[in-house]
Amino acid sequence: MIFLKYAVWRFFTMLLTLWVVSILVFVIINLPPGDYLSNQIAELRATGQAEGVAKAEFLRHEYALDQPLWKQYMIWAGIAQGPQGYSGLVQGNFGWSFEFDRPVSEIVGSALWMTVLVNLAAVLFVYLIALPLGVLAAAKSETWVDYSAGFLGYLGLATPNFLLALILFYYGHKYFGLPIGGLMAPELEGYPMSWEKVQSVLLHLIVPTFVIGTAGAAAMMQRLRANMLDELGKPYVETAKAKGLAPARLLVK
Repeated sequence: MIFLKYAVWRFFTMLLTLWVVSILVFVIINLPPGDYLSNQIAELRATGQAEGVAKAEFLRHEYALDQPLWKQYMIWAGIAQGPQGYSGLVQGNFGWSFEFDRPVSEIVGSALWMTVLVNLAAVLFVYLIALPLGVLAAAKSETWVDYSAGFLGYLGLATPNFLLALILFYYGHKYFGLPIGGLMAPELEGYPMSWEKVQSVLLHLIVPTFVIGTAGAAAMMQRLRANMLDELGKPYVETAKAKGLAPARLLVK
């Protein structure tokens, strides 16, 4: 019951956060004067292309860009009726990109799964590296193991990601033949999933995963070490030691 209440609370907190973020993003994007179509209209008027101006004016009305900012947001979010009815984020319509002349969902969707895949790989990397190193550093406190782990942690926090990426891409490609850019070999794009394609994706993930996960792993390792040292000094740990509990089992517990 407590877990259910917590999950519901976190869900509504997430919705509130997303709502606030959407407002901030919408306002920031609209801070510069004009929009894509109004700037295009100004260019068409300057060149005397009346037909183009009429078409751009129609599109401004069709996408509610001639409405006040607050109403534009409500139509864009799908909580107010626009020229095309209720058709916004809530209804799954992300809008139309005038720059690429394609639906926004197609532009975002093509890269979304890549983003999710890279972040999942980075999260796994963080836990696989941070957990054993943090526990080991706490168990071997004030020894060369602890100092070495601490040095690696500070190095990971201090090294800029862009610099680390450049170094790893260069030397990884030069000495190990690791690919640069993309998430798979270009000749495999558009083909069904296969073992060869999986291998290509995993190979392309090595450097991005290491670069993205290094800082997170370093920070988590330091926090885990501090928490472990705090726990290892508590009375129940001394009691467990006095009762003869094996050190490895004690650390796991």
